[in-house]
Amino acid sequence: MALSYLQQKFINRLTIGLSTMGAGFTLRDILHNFRQSFKSFRRFFKVVWDFRGFDYTSTLSVLEVCLKMQLESLQAETKFKEVDETRLPKEARLQKCVHLLDNIMKDEYSKRCGYDHNYEIYFLPIEDSTCSTMESTATEEQKEHNRKVREKAHELQEAEWNEFMDILRSDLRNYWT
Repeated sequence: MALSYLQQKFINRLTIGLSTMGAGFTLRDILHNFRQSFKSFRRFFKVVWDFRGFDYTSTLSVLEVCLKMQLESLQAETKFKEVDETRLPKEARLQKCVHLLDNIMKDEYSKRCGYDHNYEIYFLPIEDSTCSTMESTATEEQKEHNRKVREKAHELQEAEWNEFMDILRSDLRNYWT
């Protein structure tokens, strides 16, 4: 049942322009779109609220929500569920992608590689100046160990970023087909 022009105009005014006027749009379509918009608003509210344009982790958090939604829809039990031979590899790659994205956003590579925080840092004022110098109680062995850990952490971070981008580059379009 298609709506008449006056009915569409009335619904458009009631929904403050959120409905789409045109041929083929029924009241059922409009209600479905409104429900979907409300679900998206609820799901993305916190991410959009916390979004900062100068911080790339904000963009990654939006991507994380999208990927998790896609993973949920792949795993959902529906009558249109994809066959296991093609769905399971997609799910595994998508889960790996979400896991890597979580690691990237946490940025705990030094901690994961064993950085030694067992020392103190303090500042000593410089005489006749408003500046100060930073001193620490770290031993030479700790400094050498932490230098190696930072190098290893940088390599791990680059490897995870590359793997994440490779998965997105090769598989992102496949999740929607």
